[in-house]
Amino acid sequence: MRFLEDFYGNERQKDYFASLIEEGKCSHAYILEAPAGSGKKTFARLLAAALAFSSEKEDERDAKCRRIMEGTSPDVMMLTREEGKKTIGVDATRDFCASAYLTPSELNFKMYIFDEADKITPQAQNALLKIIEEPPHGVYMLLLCENSLSLLSTVRSRAQKITLEVFDEDALLSYAKKHALKGAEDEEKLRFAVRMAEGAIGKLSLLLESGDTEFSAYHTARKIVEGQVSKNRGVSYFDFLKMITDFASTREALDALTKYLMSAYGDLARIKHADEAPLHFFMADEAEKLSLFLTTSAIAESFAAIDAVRRDMQFYTSLSLSAANLAMALWKAS
Repeated sequence: MRFLEDFYGNERQKDYFASLIEEGKCSHAYILEAPAGSGKKTFARLLAAALAFSSEKEDERDAKCRRIMEGTSPDVMMLTREEGKKTIGVDATRDFCASAYLTPSELNFKMYIFDEADKITPQAQNALLKIIEEPPHGVYMLLLCENSLSLLSTVRSRAQKITLEVFDEDALLSYAKKHALKGAEDEEKLRFAVRMAEGAIGKLSLLLESGDTEFSAYHTARKIVEGQVSKNRGVSYFDFLKMITDFASTREALDALTKYLMSAYGDLARIKHADEAPLHFFMADEAEKLSLFLTTSAIAESFAAIDAVRRDMQFYTSLSLSAANLAMALWKAS
C-alpha cells in the first residue's frame, strides 16, 4: 500500500494495516510499541498518510499526504514531552485533545499521535480514557511507547497493541550498506553501531552519524572495565584516573561514557546470573572472561558509582570532579 511500503521491514504489520484501511475497519486507538530508534513516529505518519491517500479526492490527496509527512497537516497532530520535563502531564494532554470533537480541517479524519506515551502521567492517562472509550467519529489515537506495561491497564485494554520489528545484526549490516548510511564505510565503526543499536534502524543511523564521541566513549568504557580487571597487574591507579579524566573533558563525553559503562556492567551482571543472557555491549566470550574477575558486589558498586555521577551531572557539578570521583569509586569497587 502507498506510503506504508516505504517503511523498512515490518511486512506483517504493514499488511495488517493495509488490509484494515482497504476494508475501512481501522480501530480508533492503537498502541505502537518498539525500542527507541525503531521508527515509531515515522510509521505513525506513514499510517496517517496511507489513510488519507485511500480516502481523499485524487486531485487533493498528494498535497495532503505531503503535509502529513512534513508535520504540517492540521488534522494529524503529535504530542511530545516538553524539554526538561520527565513526564507529560494532565494539562498538556487535555489541551492536546481539546479539538477532538471538532470537525477536521482538511482531511476526512483526525489523528492524535502521543510520542512517549509511557511518559504520560496516570492522571493524564485517565483524562484520555473518555475519548478512548467514546471516540468521536473519524478520530484515531496512536500511543507510541517503548514499554506498554507503563500504560494503565484500562488504557491497554481499550487499544490494540502493535509491536514493530527488532532487527538482528545481519539485517542491520545489510540495511546500512544497502542504503549507504553515512559512516557505514568505516567497517569498525559500523560493527560498533550495529552492536549498540539494539535492533533499531534509527539508533543505528544516529550512532553512525554521531562522529567520534560515541565511538570513542564505547572504546574507553571497554578499557575501563579491562583496567578494573587488570588492577595492580600492569594498570596503576594513576593510569586508570588519567584514562577517565582525559576522555571526560566535556559533558557530552562524560554522558556517553557513563551510558556505555552502564551497558557494559549490565552485560556482566546478566551473564553472572544466566548462561544464555542477552548481551548488548560485550560478545559472550568476552563477558564470561571479564565476569570471572569481578564479583557481583563489585559490579553492583560500579553501577552505583556510575549512577551517582549521572545524577550529579544534572546539577552541573564540576566535570573534572565527577570524572575523578568516578575513577576512585570504580577503582575501589574492583
